Formats: sequence, structure tokens, C-alpha cells
Amino acid sequence: MLQPFSHAVSAQATARRAVIVVGALLLMACSGTALRDPDGDGTSAKAQMFSRLGPTGDKLDPLSGDVEDWRYFQAHTSGNVELRLTHGRFGAVSTLSGTVTVYNPDGTTAATGAIESGSEKTTRVVFPVRADGTYVVQIKAASGKGEYVVEIGPAVDACAACSDKQNCVEGRCVDKPCGGACGSDEICDARNRCVRENTSKCAGVRCSRGETCQSSTGKCAAPVAAGPKCTASQVLKDGECVEKVKDIDCTVVDVRESGGGSTLTLSAGDRQGVQKGMTGSVKGVKGATFTIVDVYPSRAKAVTKVPPASFSGNLNASIKR
Repeated sequence: MLQPFSHAVSAQATARRAVIVVGALLLMACSGTALRDPDGDGTSAKAQMFSRLGPTGDKLDPLSGDVEDWRYFQAHTSGNVELRLTHGRFGAVSTLSGTVTVYNPDGTTAATGAIESGSEKTTRVVFPVRADGTYVVQIKAASGKGEYVVEIGPAVDACAACSDKQNCVEGRCVDKPCGGACGSDEICDARNRCVRENTSKCAGVRCSRGETCQSSTGKCAAPVAAGPKCTASQVLKDGECVEKVKDIDCTVVDVRESGGGSTLTLSAGDRQGVQKGMTGSVKGVKGATFTIVDVYPSRAKAVTKVPPASFSGNLNASIKR
């Protein structure tokens, strides 16, 4: 960075200085000499401190002479530390590749990692530190160029949160096939079930939603609802088998015209469990559905839209419970 001068510089002196600088650059270019360490942190002796206010950003470009950067930090407490170098951020593609190396206070290598070119690439290295120790970091380009960001903080065990039914893969918890419950002679099939390796007919079978593969046949079918097996005269209700409620059978005792329809007198009443509002139908008469309007001890009256002429002979009826 250019620093402002505290005294005025004449235009003539400035022009002479520009000519000298341009001449020197042309001489270096013609002689094959390249600029080295343009940002002044290219050796361990020139290492700069990592920012204390957040991530530290920088860049490498071997073509401009910026081949490596050196930084350092001081550990305040003992423990494991993680250094994360990220480049090609926000979808940009970085051609930078190289290495990041951390050195202990005695100069020995604490950790090293490879920097790979690409987009959203992160290099992580974890290493132990001791309180008040000063650690030097070298970030070196092998090829390409690009900007990068370095963050340093306490190492977090990303796999500590994984359950017994999960594997830790590249720092992520991934469910084990079948939850890791399969025996040594079993495999996890396409439906995430443990089956015997050589006897299952469901290996590779994929069923549609709501169906499962039957291991005995290898065919897909809807799962059978769990619960007790009921007899033909029972139904499953609230998880228990109860006797089916039978309709009330009776006969039509009388038919009278009523408002274009009919009023029926039925041979069943309160003693047989008939109640107002129940519905039913007369057997053998098309459309002869009815609703109970009055109930007596052994009789009941019902109304229907079917006219009296449709009813003839001895007729049976059924009242739904």
C-alpha cells in the first residue's frame, strides 16, 4: 500500500521517478526476473497475525510472484484446534491448488492439508495446541490462483452426534442400511428390511407407495392391518372383535296414502329396539326406502315417497340399526 508523503513532491520529480520505475520493470521483464512476494508475507519471518475480529481473507497468484502466504496465531488455552481454509466461495470456481501447513512453536509440523481447485472447496486440519504457544501457518500455491478465507476455532467432533444406527461419513451422520440391525447372514433389501441374503425373493424389487414386498412370493401387496382375527359374525372395532349388529326384520302391516307417498305400519316397535329417525327399506319394492316417524311398544310408523299402489301382497321390511 502506498503511504502519503508529509511533504510536497514536484511534478517534475514525480515524472522522473515514474520513468525510473517503468524502466526497472521493463528491465526485469526482459531479463526474465519476476516480482516476488508482492504482499510482503512470503516467508515465515514476515508472517502476519490472523485477524482477531473474524475470518482472514487473502489470495495467491504465482504468476504475480505471490506463491505463498505466512500467518501466525497464539493459542490462549490448550486443546484441539481446527483450521478451515475455504476458496471458490459463492459458486465461483477457483483454480488454486496447493497445501496448508501448520507448524508447532518448536518448528515441527503440527498438521498439513491439501488445497484442491474447484467451487466451495474447504480444507480442514485439526491439531492440538498448548496455552500461550505461537503457531505459524504456511499457505502455499502449487498451481492456479484464487482468493481464500481462513477461520480458526475450537475443533468440534461432528460425529459425536451420530447414533448407533448411523455412520459418520465425511463429518456427516448418515443412517445405516436397515438401521444397522441386520445379522451376518442377512442383507438390507430395497424396502429397508433385513432379509436372508440368498433366500429373499424381494432383492431388487421396488413396490409402489403403500405396498410392501412379500418375502415368500417376491410380489408387492398392501400390508395387512394388525389386529385380532374376527369370525364371520364379528367386525373389528377399536382393535377388538365385536358381534355384528343385525338389522331389525319385520313385516308391513298397513299402507296408507300420505302427501303423494305412503305411511307404513310396521310389525316392530320399541320392544324390538326401533327408534325414531331409523331408516330401512321394503324388500321387493323398488325405491321403497323409509324413515321411522313414530314408535309404539310393538308397532312403528314410517313414511316413504313410494305411493300405495306400489305395495301389494305380504311384504317384508328391514330396519337398519
